[in-house]
Amino acid sequence: MSASQLRLYTLAIGLGVIYLLLLPLKPYPLGWLLKPLPMLIFAALAWRAFPGAAGRWLALGYVGAAAGDFFLDFGNRDGLFVQALLAFLVNQLAFVVAFALLGRGRPWLLWRSLPVVLYSLVMAAWMLPAAGALKIPVAIYLSCLLAMAILAGRLESRPGPLWLGAMLFVVADSLIGVNKFVQPFPYAVLVIVTCYFSGQALIAWGLLRLRNAAPTPATMAGVARTAG
Repeated sequence: MSASQLRLYTLAIGLGVIYLLLLPLKPYPLGWLLKPLPMLIFAALAWRAFPGAAGRWLALGYVGAAAGDFFLDFGNRDGLFVQALLAFLVNQLAFVVAFALLGRGRPWLLWRSLPVVLYSLVMAAWMLPAAGALKIPVAIYLSCLLAMAILAGRLESRPGPLWLGAMLFVVADSLIGVNKFVQPFPYAVLVIVTCYFSGQALIAWGLLRLRNAAPTPATMAGVARTAG
């Protein structure tokens, strides 16, 4: 990670930590502005780190996450839930495309996908019957979330921050559904936001580490394919 990347990444982490520390004080003025800022920084980092199509899709994914954060906070987590769901769907779909581009030529390593597949199936069976009119949109979203996590598992030679971040993202978003549709649980917002921000930060770290890794013929070919 270059010095400029490290500074921006540290700034994003700092803003996220400040948001978490201020959660007990919500609502406070402009609280809805603070939460999206780390995602916008991650978008800029991804766009600059990956030239071409992959970088654009990664940036779009993080911008979608920032929009979802805005809708959740501005709508007090319920008033704009559908808009937030659509924004995070953009996040997932953009990551799916970007991870597919970056993962071309890499083995699937399906054993890495088994935990998240089993977890997602259990969560879907528990959550969807209680989702009511939102059952189909939530099922579509969960499918995209699972696809994102599976594709993320291809990008590292061994499970690292990118894989762990994708798993935490799945956990965070599934807990949103549990808290909203099945059973509210204590400290839900703190638990969900901590898992979500940690997941997004780890994905960003994993992507920067992947991009800055010592070039090999395989990674050079992958970068060439994603350009354009």
